[in-house]
Amino acid sequence: MSQRRDEFGTARVACVTFAAPSLLAVFARGLALDRVALYGDPERALYAAFGFGRGSVARVWLDPRVWRRYAALLLRGRRAARPTEDTLQLGGDVVLDADGVVRWLYRSRGPEDRPAVSALVAAVRAARG
Repeated sequence: MSQRRDEFGTARVACVTFAAPSLLAVFARGLALDRVALYGDPERALYAAFGFGRGSVARVWLDPRVWRRYAALLLRGRRAARPTEDTLQLGGDVVLDADGVVRWLYRSRGPEDRPAVSALVAAVRAARG
């Protein structure tokens, strides 16, 4: 998404993680976030509010889709690191309009399940009206 940030126009883009605030700088460097605000939610209040659930051990660690995703990241130069956070917590993507109303919501079904950037761009444009 960072590589296609310009397609989001003037929309404010934020990434919420459940990592402790003291780890946010390391997290941001690791993901090469560019012009993306980064917030910590260690209590997972936003995760609960948006209904982002938890995956099973089988879905997270034994699913071939997950291993294909990791392989693709490694081929692109990302380095594997031992997990330090909760690997079963699932996330998602949310688009809010200018008034803070949820206009689009995507709940991930597994760690590799992410919407296409084009879907996010379309949702942002639709939220603008």
